[in-house]
Amino acid sequence: MREVEFQESAIVKKPKIMTKRHSEIIDTLEKMLEKGVPDITMSEFASKLKISLRTLYEIAPSKDKLILMTMDNILRKLGKRAFDLVSEIKSPIEKLEKYLFVVNQAVGPKFYRFMKDIEKIDGSKKMADFHENFISEYTEKLLNDAIDMKEIRQIDTKAFSILFSSIGREFLSEKNRKLISTTPDESANSLTSIIINGIKLKN
Repeated sequence: MREVEFQESAIVKKPKIMTKRHSEIIDTLEKMLEKGVPDITMSEFASKLKISLRTLYEIAPSKDKLILMTMDNILRKLGKRAFDLVSEIKSPIEKLEKYLFVVNQAVGPKFYRFMKDIEKIDGSKKMADFHENFISEYTEKLLNDAIDMKEIRQIDTKAFSILFSSIGREFLSEKNRKLISTTPDESANSLTSIIINGIKLKN
């Protein structure tokens, strides 16, 4: 199976011409939203970002689209960082574990407030599903590679890829988050290590 390439989400349409200034504004917005999604209008957003309302509308046609675009940008950059960090690792199973540890940061403390608030926005589940499906596809590819290289035993790679890609999201839910003693990303990483160690072939 050929290497899965990192792709930008098609869920949110970005401006036809994304200028350097637009990118800088989205980066600033990311930092702002780490504290949660404020209940303000597009006009108030523009004021806080110190830009014109017209410039903000060049980036997104509404507040919800602006928030979704920012979420997409955060998850895209996290995914790309994960790819960059594992690019030189030869072992598929080692690559998988490191990759999952990075992408699980999406449910960690840094993004918790933002991810919690964004659940109220129409379209957020569809976007989260898109990124989760991408992680699942890449995970399945690495698991198949690990079987070919005799690093792990024969398993249902589709089932395991679905599990690995959804663990963090399960722990992020308000109900489950209150039941665990660690953060969602820490819990996801702990289970990931246990499961991966359990399927490894002993040399």
